[in-house]
Amino acid sequence: MACGAAGEVSVNGLRLRTHAWPGPGRPRALLLHSLAAHGHWWDWVAPLLAERFDVLALDFRGHGGSDHAPDGAYAFEDYAADCLAVLDALGGAPPLVVGHSMGGYVTAWLTAHHPGRVAGAVIVDILTAWPEAFAQFARRQAERTAPELVGPAAAGERFRLAPPDTTAPPERIRHLGETGVVQRRGGAWTYAFDRRVFLHPPVDPWPFLPRIACPALVVHGEHSTVMDAATCGRMAAAIPLASAATLPGAHHHLIVEEPERFSRMVADWHRAIIGA
Repeated sequence: MACGAAGEVSVNGLRLRTHAWPGPGRPRALLLHSLAAHGHWWDWVAPLLAERFDVLALDFRGHGGSDHAPDGAYAFEDYAADCLAVLDALGGAPPLVVGHSMGGYVTAWLTAHHPGRVAGAVIVDILTAWPEAFAQFARRQAERTAPELVGPAAAGERFRLAPPDTTAPPERIRHLGETGVVQRRGGAWTYAFDRRVFLHPPVDPWPFLPRIACPALVVHGEHSTVMDAATCGRMAAAIPLASAATLPGAHHHLIVEEPERFSRMVADWHRAIIGA
């Protein structure tokens, strides 16, 4: 595990944290994390992708080291607008965008609604429906009081994945907890994300998937409870230039469980589509 170089970009009235694994002269890869997570979720994948790409991970607004949206604007188009603004600020050719879970949904939304801005999309283990039970769970999470913690180490010990099924080593899970907290006024520590991020709109990618014009790879974990093989295949079939892939033995949090195999899958697919 190697954390990227921390940076920040001011866009759309917010200061957004970035994490960079530079590869000058290589194609850029923008990595987008899941809901209530942060850019350090890529700390095992990003160094491996950096062998082929100029890698940048972003903390979404309301997450990690990025500012919270004062107006509670956490719709998918808000996240996508921030991504575009960051890319505009950095300059360069359209990137490969790799997104996990909610980050994968934002990847699909961004790619469909802004053709030409993304060179390729890797959409990883996303929700494709929003039943009422999910909406109720999200409202409960938004209304929960953020815990007060004595420090990052305590956060690491307390942190658990959701969904909980995983083969990730315990030290990786602790790292996610330790790097996902901030110290508030008064000295107490708490999780960095804004609890209002759970109040995003219902997910429904099916209407816009056919508008994704660039090459895409849809990936799911073999044992994921979020995206099964049938849904992964159906999504790839709905995108004109997409293929589907299963990461054997993995669950939903496959970027933490299997960074080597996932990174190899992405690199091999990218090599195949560009022919080098």
